[in-house]
Amino acid sequence: MRTVPQPGEVWFVDLGLVAKPRHALVLAAQTDARLALASVVLITKRFEDTPYEVTLPRVPWLQEQSYINAQSIQPVKFIEFVRKAPGKFDDRVINDVEAALKRWLRL
Repeated sequence: MRTVPQPGEVWFVDLGLVAKPRHALVLAAQTDARLALASVVLITKRFEDTPYEVTLPRVPWLQEQSYINAQSIQPVKFIEFVRKAPGKFDDRVINDVEAALKRWLRL
């Protein structure tokens, strides 16, 4: 059985032919849902200083300064998760991402 990604974990995901494989932060994943999907936000090196971006702390498993843009939220099938990063972000980062996501979705 394939490992189910957990909220707060960072995974390398294969987004298909159009997009390149990327690191993504898992926001939600449920095994009891109808679809085998997780909701993720992509990790990027690009920063535009919008209210929807979060600067990530430097971690050894991301080679460069990285960011999350809440506008990149998307569903990812469990089978598209390639490998898990050797660490995860703390609650402060998760809270910052959730706040940016609420601003983006106007919740």
